[in-house]
Amino acid sequence: MQKKSEVESGKKDMLGHQMKDFIDGVLERAEEDRKLDHINISISNHNGALQMDYTFRDRKKAY
Repeated sequence: MQKKSEVESGKKDMLGHQMKDFIDGVLERAEEDRKLDHINISISNHNGALQMDYTFRDRKKAY
């Protein structure tokens, strides 16, 4: 039987791994689209179910 701290550490490691993979993928996509200047990333966790979203923005000067 695992101790509670070992289970919590495992959860933390798994969440960190999944978030890192997601962020790496977003950065790759932003680089491909040449939109590294403005990236919005939102990550939330509810009982181990990660909700991960991202948006890129174009900003151009009007004058």
